[in-house]
Amino acid sequence: MPEAPTLTGRVVFQYFYDVGGEIELERIPNQKLNVIERHVPRGTRILSPKYEEVGLQPIEIDLGARKIDRHKATIEGHIFPIGVIGININIEFRRASFEGATKLVTLNERRVKVGENEIDFDELPLELFKDLMKTIKSAIAYPYPAFELPEIYTLILIAGSEPRLEAEDFLTKFRKQTAGLLRGERDWQSLSDKEVDDALKPYLSYSDEDIVIVDWYAALISGAVEYTDELVRMIEFARIQLLELKTYDRLLDRRVERAYSSLRTALVGPRMGITWRSRPYGELARTASELAELRIEVMDYVGDLRNILKFTGEWYLGKLYRVASERFRIADWLALVDKKLDQLQELYAMAMERVDVHRATTLEFLMTLLIIAIVVLEVIMIVQGL
Repeated sequence: MPEAPTLTGRVVFQYFYDVGGEIELERIPNQKLNVIERHVPRGTRILSPKYEEVGLQPIEIDLGARKIDRHKATIEGHIFPIGVIGININIEFRRASFEGATKLVTLNERRVKVGENEIDFDELPLELFKDLMKTIKSAIAYPYPAFELPEIYTLILIAGSEPRLEAEDFLTKFRKQTAGLLRGERDWQSLSDKEVDDALKPYLSYSDEDIVIVDWYAALISGAVEYTDELVRMIEFARIQLLELKTYDRLLDRRVERAYSSLRTALVGPRMGITWRSRPYGELARTASELAELRIEVMDYVGDLRNILKFTGEWYLGKLYRVASERFRIADWLALVDKKLDQLQELYAMAMERVDVHRATTLEFLMTLLIIAIVVLEVIMIVQGL
């Protein structure tokens, strides 16, 4: 049995909230926020994709520190132009066993003491999000119904270990402990080999000293201290993409249901009247207009999400993003949204077809009235001439 190592690093509890619109960073009142200015020391190696080209460079806000169950937590807010606010709760650990680190990872699954109050852990980031929303409300453009549930993720960032662990050690000597850490399973001995293999399967390792393992519940990053922030940002992007796709999926569900209801009323109910101002006709015309507008908006948003990798920079970050997006099933969500956009197009075509039929029927009726009126006038003129 290998000697049990101790770990030093931090756990980051990430909560991503959709704000219900795009955020215009230039309209944010920075004077009301404690904006973090990061300066990279000269000579430090960094991986530098140009986030600003795709609107993903966030404003970072210092939200102070809190005491959570005797743990000191530092908190940051990240405001992304795409319409997302992230709340990061950072808690450091020193010389912790795998069991101790796993216990810390599960901190957000229970009630905790914050200051003098006992609350559910999730209430803390929600409160901070609502406070930030009040401050930046005027900067939100192109509003839509926000997705209420946050996207939650946990990062385990290991800066050192005693004895020193190589990348391979997490996959071999301490594979069950590592899987337990990623799954938040304190009874890691009970994990099956299949479950362990599934947890450790998606990973990258650039050198013998660093490794990134991306699981659905959490990700572990060991080594790579100089560019840990860049690796974290790639995983953040994938979670943000997942949140926004869930938002658009729910938005499309609501609008498609409304469209079906309008079409059902028009097709199954009484026939539409012949006047231009008939209620069913007005409802159908309005539905067709809303469907066309929504489809354009969602296609634009999804286009931005598809372009999330269109930045220049380090290829290794691109590999990490692909690993994360595969783990989070981003492609499946994109396919689902694309399918609903096709449904939207079909509904729009059906609505417009019905509207066109109504218009044609109304025009035919008016033409018939006009012909009858002309005939009647001609008859009247002939009678008067006699």
